[in-house]
Amino acid sequence: MIVIDMGGPDRILYVFTHGRVQSPILWDVLSLTTYLAGSLLYLYVPMIPDVAILRDRGAAGSPMRAWCRRLYTILALGWRGTPEQHRLLHRAIAVLAVVIIPVAISIHTVTAWLFGMTLRPGWHSTILGPDFVVGALYSGMAAVIVAIAVFRRAFGLGAVITREHFMKLGFLLVVFGILYSYFMVNEYLGAGYVGPTAEDEHLRELLHGRFATAFWAMAGIGLIVPVGLLLIPRFRTVRWIVAAAVLVNVGMWLKRYIIIVPTLATPFMPPELGKSLVYRPTWVEWSITVGAFSMFALLYLGFARLFPVVSLWELAEGPQSAQAKGGQAEHKHVGAAPAAVGTARALVVTLATIVVGFGVASRARAQQPATTETKAAPLASVALSVVTEDNRRMIVATVKREEKPVEGAKVLFRVRRTFGNLALGEETTLDDGTAAVPFPEGLPGDAAGALIVIGEVTAPAELALSRAEQSLSGGTPAARESGGMPRALWAPRAPLGFIVAVGSIVGVVWLSYLFVLSLLWRIWKGRVIS
Repeated sequence: MIVIDMGGPDRILYVFTHGRVQSPILWDVLSLTTYLAGSLLYLYVPMIPDVAILRDRGAAGSPMRAWCRRLYTILALGWRGTPEQHRLLHRAIAVLAVVIIPVAISIHTVTAWLFGMTLRPGWHSTILGPDFVVGALYSGMAAVIVAIAVFRRAFGLGAVITREHFMKLGFLLVVFGILYSYFMVNEYLGAGYVGPTAEDEHLRELLHGRFATAFWAMAGIGLIVPVGLLLIPRFRTVRWIVAAAVLVNVGMWLKRYIIIVPTLATPFMPPELGKSLVYRPTWVEWSITVGAFSMFALLYLGFARLFPVVSLWELAEGPQSAQAKGGQAEHKHVGAAPAAVGTARALVVTLATIVVGFGVASRARAQQPATTETKAAPLASVALSVVTEDNRRMIVATVKREEKPVEGAKVLFRVRRTFGNLALGEETTLDDGTAAVPFPEGLPGDAAGALIVIGEVTAPAELALSRAEQSLSGGTPAARESGGMPRALWAPRAPLGFIVAVGSIVGVVWLSYLFVLSLLWRIWKGRVIS
């Protein structure tokens, strides 16, 4: 997902070749790498006895491909179920269970910092850290409920995954939903009470503006309806709990939409006169979105094809083992025909989430006429200059058509800035073809004080896109810092204390991983050769 978010795989290399310790992007990559390693370990370690069961089935003559048998033999680490191996296994699981919690919190917190440390309306808030953590738990719990419901139905695991499991997950979903509602109220309450102008506009667009439909759909579908359903005892059934989880996933997808699009459509700098910022996803963005969901489903199904979706050894040790159930039929192997049914249903749920979620959100977008790139060629020339009138400097645009002044044309004046064009005003040309606006005094330019000024004819229509772009002197020269920047988080060199703190935290986590690997080595060394 980081590769997708950065806009291209090649940019990942820049994180390592030009990364800075002060950059939240580097923290995100470091935290996600640590989280990925811990998650893979936490997935693999409790699965070792299950892999050993599959290995033994292959050795007993069960039909199995040779590469599968070799894979199970390698991953089983010589597991024979001895007391010493069980002791080492439980110790490794205990260490990972403790370490993975702060690592999981860190990845979602750092992702929130990528937004919160940016001066944009709706993002620059200290509540985003815990908000993202609780939001991840809320949507993640809903995704788990949907996933186990699909596997339960496809593989006939109703006797193993019971209503009690769904009840407990449903209660957790209610708790996380209430917590997330609380954080969301805090997120918007501060912005609405003392927020600056940009924050006020952003909040107004969310509550009763262009994005009101998406916002209230998110609140209703993702929070009010599912939490309300699960608080009523008669709806605490497997079917209704799964339905509530699907609604949560749809609502949280909408939440991601309203986090990004309204903020980018509400900039601090005013947009060009007469134009509003409207977002419409392209086919490339749709493809990336569908591809991300499909890759997620593919990873789930690929795992289920090779490994059990429930823990066989823990099930055998539990009070409701297969023997206690009176010798019920053995659970279906995950590579059997029902896998196709599970695949189809998982993809249907995924695609329905995408279509319904964006269908609701798209209603909030302002309907603007589609622009076209094939417009008439400019029929007028525009010349820019700086003149002084009554001790005031003015930017003058002279519009001519066939060497004759054009009267009554509207000219939009802008100055090119780093993150867009700053509108200076729109004026109508006089009988001599000139229109003027005051020169922006004090506006920073380049090292020589030059500003890139744009003059564009907006009316009449036949002269549209007649424009000029010229470097005009008179701005404030951009001076370099002579004494160097202080040793702070935003300095070229990060402070030593910060590097030591981050390095120590990450180092402790990776040392814990190495300790778990040493336990796995001891499990392998303690194998019994039969």
